[in-house]
Amino acid sequence: MPAVEAWLLGGPADGRITHIEVDDDGSLPQAIVLAQSGAYLGAREHPSPPVQHRYLRCAGEVDPPTFRYDGPVPQDQ
Repeated sequence: MPAVEAWLLGGPADGRITHIEVDDDGSLPQAIVLAQSGAYLGAREHPSPPVQHRYLRCAGEVDPPTFRYDGPVPQDQ
């Protein structure tokens, strides 16, 4: 599927440009969810489970398209 470059503001991906897939008519989604996981040094033997973070598309025509951090996605969604 085709993708365009988009700018991410805030959250764990602040200041990054990433590829966002567009739908069949070339439209960007209004929201994207990115998973972030990591391993931490310490007493735990296993990495923490991935946490999903939501970014919402900013209004207006911006080039590149911009998504602003909306916070972590609750685990039950």
